[in-house]
Amino acid sequence: MAHHDDQDLLPTPGQRVGTFLKRKDVSQTFVLGIFFTAVFVVLGLWVYPHWMPNVMSKEMQGNEDIMIWFTVISAPIAGVVLAIAMESFINMHRGDTPPPEDGPGIKTHGPVVVIWSAVSVLFTIVAIVWGITEMNTWSSDALAGSNNALVVDVTGSQWNWSFNYPAQGITSHELNLPINQPVEFRVISADVNHSFWPVQLGVKVDANRLSTTIARTTPDKLGVFDVKCAELCGLNHAYMETSGHVESVADFNSWVSQAKATGGTQQ
Repeated sequence: MAHHDDQDLLPTPGQRVGTFLKRKDVSQTFVLGIFFTAVFVVLGLWVYPHWMPNVMSKEMQGNEDIMIWFTVISAPIAGVVLAIAMESFINMHRGDTPPPEDGPGIKTHGPVVVIWSAVSVLFTIVAIVWGITEMNTWSSDALAGSNNALVVDVTGSQWNWSFNYPAQGITSHELNLPINQPVEFRVISADVNHSFWPVQLGVKVDANRLSTTIARTTPDKLGVFDVKCAELCGLNHAYMETSGHVESVADFNSWVSQAKATGGTQQ
């Protein structure tokens, strides 16, 4: 029977993992990874909600939730990438003299490749399923409220917005909406391509020259919101904005009556 010294035996997988984890660069990278992951979790859960626009509709709430939870889900991936980059930066060779010796050549590492690929695929699947689910939910809600929706014809032109309320028979450059009533925006452009973006309502849709696009939302909070163009449309693109108001039904009806009294046009 052949006898082998301990030095002749290959290390077990457990021993290799233990040796790997005891390396100084690995432990530093692990600590940095935890730190950067925690930073992005804090950004997602506590900082982003304060940075993002006010939530004035269910659609905007859905947008905010996606931003927050996608940041949290992807935090470990960002943490690993930044940790490796930071560790490389901290330990890079400095000075004019070459390093005493080259590091070991590493072509690939099977388990790392498998784990990284699996995590990336899982994250992609979660993102796709979440996105499709949200889209179908919004579409169903919009279809359910389409029968009693307030229709607003939105026209973009260089460089302003105009809003026509066909059922009310008025036109305005300011967008007023009643609270808790579904709204259907029918958007078109009078010249070049624009993009209609009532920010706090959480919808954004292209305004094209010869094609009407539709966006739906239901404002559920009183207040002022911003209307911007989200498509570079010429010299004064940055100034193509106006304000909108979500108001009580009584205030909206009063505004409509005032507009009709002045000939159906409000500035």
